[in-house]
Amino acid sequence: MNDAFAMTVQSSDGDVKARLAANVRRLRVARHLSMSELARVTATSKATLSAIENGRGNPTVDTLAALAEALGASLGDLLEHPQLGEVRVVRASQRSARSSGGVECRELNADRDIHGSLDVYELELPARHVHDLGAGKVGSRRSVLVLQGKLIAGPVERISELGAGDYMSFPADTPQLLEAGRTAVRVLVSDYTPI
Repeated sequence: MNDAFAMTVQSSDGDVKARLAANVRRLRVARHLSMSELARVTATSKATLSAIENGRGNPTVDTLAALAEALGASLGDLLEHPQLGEVRVVRASQRSARSSGGVECRELNADRDIHGSLDVYELELPARHVHDLGAGKVGSRRSVLVLQGKLIAGPVERISELGAGDYMSFPADTPQLLEAGRTAVRVLVSDYTPI
């Protein structure tokens, strides 16, 4: 028996629905599909997909198979707990600031153990532009601070939507993306690569 299916037999119905909801949404967004596009490709109603992504759906095996195919995933991928590295999001409202001599300093990253290289740069992405980032060296991390606009960012399998002032830190040893919203985006990016 497939491990993912064995796991679902032992889990509560709510756990399975929550995992399915998170995985379908995560994979759909990572593949740049709107809910309408996924509904069309899978011949499933948008209401059914919405219910699945909100953890209220009870899809048939045929629906799960169609979703898996459209998302380039296996049935197990839709039902299992993803093994993902730590992703940290700090919203603009959560950042602490210090002021000294009229200069405001906002700490972004509490990672103090730097035994490698650190590159910091600013990116400007045109509206709706998708910037795919390849996987870096094992143990590398990327941090993103949105200066202007809205951005979808993070490892492909675990993206988050960020607004101006939001900060995110994530493992950079898996494929990642930065995707601008309806307007151009300015972001400050730092890449840490261990020695």
